[in-house]
Amino acid sequence: MRYTIAEYGEKYAEPLISEYALRRAFWWDGEWRGKPMSCFVTEKKAVCKVGDKMATFYVFDTPYGVYLRPEIKLVDDWIKVAHRGDDGS
Repeated sequence: MRYTIAEYGEKYAEPLISEYALRRAFWWDGEWRGKPMSCFVTEKKAVCKVGDKMATFYVFDTPYGVYLRPEIKLVDDWIKVAHRGDDGS
């Protein structure tokens, strides 16, 4: 948790952290809209550093994978951050 607060700041980290959420949490690095993206993904929310800005995303855990959707209502991008299946991909 200390690393999360140091990386993303107390304002973003505290509401996301619970013991249950931490057991299901993971880091994801990728790209969104042409900018590097690094996210701390919990059960319901993800806090991401996109370029030099911070953004929060809703998390959707589906049978096909884990997806993020920006909380910004004008943007309807879905970002696949984890896969489901027997092949591990």
